[in-house]
Amino acid sequence: MFREPVDRRAWGSSPPTVVNTFYSPPRNQISFPADILEMPFFNKDAPKYLNYGGIGAVIGHEITHGFDDSGCQYDKDENHISWWTPETIEKFNARKQCIIDQYNIYVVTQINMTLNEFQKQGKNIADNGGIKESFYASFILNLFRKNEAKTGKLG
Repeated sequence: MFREPVDRRAWGSSPPTVVNTFYSPPRNQISFPADILEMPFFNKDAPKYLNYGGIGAVIGHEITHGFDDSGCQYDKDENHISWWTPETIEKFNARKQCIIDQYNIYVVTQINMTLNEFQKQGKNIADNGGIKESFYASFILNLFRKNEAKTGKLG
């Protein structure tokens, strides 16, 4: 195993007992175990807006990692190369600081830590992105449905 060439096409996996999604920056890959498509994140009989809010936020969270200060460090071929322009980095850092400032306001009294200390800023950014993306997806679906009701065509 050591000193053998790395097969970049090989799929990594987590133990079957772990029900957690994750993002791999070098591979620009998100992974979802099948178990995540259960309550409380997804229910085939639930209204679509609940599934968008549940599994949609989880999927959006992982996708957002592809556009954070970790995901920006790898190109499409898994090379460790930053593909952001200096202007993009500057704008990202300003928005990141906004998240840090916001989460520094809230203190978890049981452990006397701010939310930003408790959960690192990358996760906070991904949580915000996931919620925003799932909301927009649900909103757009609603617009399509309204259009379909008027015109008989989806979209």
